[in-house]
Amino acid sequence: MKMKIAISLIGLALAILHTTKFLIFDTQGLILLVIAFLPWLAGFLSKAELPGGWKLEFIQQIQEEQLRQKYEIEQLKFLIEGFVTESELNILKRLSSSEPYMVRVDKTSHFFSNELDRLRRLGLIANPDNKGRATLLKDDGQSREVKEHFYITEKGKSYLKFRGTA
Repeated sequence: MKMKIAISLIGLALAILHTTKFLIFDTQGLILLVIAFLPWLAGFLSKAELPGGWKLEFIQQIQEEQLRQKYEIEQLKFLIEGFVTESELNILKRLSSSEPYMVRVDKTSHFFSNELDRLRRLGLIANPDNKGRATLLKDDGQSREVKEHFYITEKGKSYLKFRGTA
């Protein structure tokens, strides 16, 4: 702020001297006035071009905008990375791979069932008609191919791309 005031005062003093008998008011006088007010215009302008090829860019405004955007990008990264749990992310990865995805019903199947249900509610996976958790996790001791009961949606594929894992 002190620098803005100093530049303005010096510019105004030179402009006043320019209009007295010591100096004649012409293009240079106008340039001095513009320079006097440039610090105050930085909030409205991002760059100024003066006669004679002089260019002034208001870097502070650009840097502030970059910092704001960096902060917003960090927020989005945080939200994307925390959108699903690590287990849910692994399910999405395995559903999107070309490898078979076999599961066997055991004591931890209810956790897997909850993860599938949450991913389906989020729209990241879906199930064909007459298929789903009940048919996949039927407790008969058999291993089943998850991909026959669930598939990854376009939204799920997009999510993996955002995470950089597609």
